[in-house]
Amino acid sequence: MNDAKLIPAKLLISLLIPLLVVTLVGIFVYQSPSAFFFAAEGSAAAESNGPAVIYYALTLVIALMFFLMLQGYKGYEIVAFGLLTLVYSLSLKRMTPGVFRPIHIYMIPLLAFFFIAWLVLKYIFFNRRVHAMRLILFSVLNSIAFTLAFWIQHRFLKLPTDGAFLQSRFVSGLMLFIAMGLGLSIAQNIIVRLEYKFANKQKEDIVSKIDSDNADDEDKD
Repeated sequence: MNDAKLIPAKLLISLLIPLLVVTLVGIFVYQSPSAFFFAAEGSAAAESNGPAVIYYALTLVIALMFFLMLQGYKGYEIVAFGLLTLVYSLSLKRMTPGVFRPIHIYMIPLLAFFFIAWLVLKYIFFNRRVHAMRLILFSVLNSIAFTLAFWIQHRFLKLPTDGAFLQSRFVSGLMLFIAMGLGLSIAQNIIVRLEYKFANKQKEDIVSKIDSDNADDEDKD
């Protein structure tokens, strides 16, 4: 089936639906849009961004990988998360201009996370054998990877990582990836229906053309 016309729509669905679900869940969890989008008052953060920044950044990469894998563009999802890892790492480095930190402090944790997320998409989310359990597995495994990324970064920075810190990161990640997995599932369902309607429309057009050609042949006879 030639569905090239559907690619822009499928890309928008793949990106926007997960981002929308993550936004709604984020606002619900943090109890207000301001708490989700902006840092809490008195926060020691160097910038004024709230959890939404990291939620959106991770969702964008995984949703893009989802689209590329869904389309069968083999290998492009690896290029995508590699390039975006570099972009995000440079952005994080620029957010703390007064502190010198080597780029690998940002890149290695992100690469580790996105590589695991790619494996989860490839072998869990798109695996029909675990379809009934995929949201749970997707959420838990990505939350572990999310926590691991923070642990690696804190080890590089020689900062303490006690049990409470890791538990907090895991719970926060679990909320994010439940929302993200739900958004990806909704996006996939919409795309499947879109492809089904497009295929039916193509069949109808072919049948209509055949009928029209037959009618023209009868008129000539």
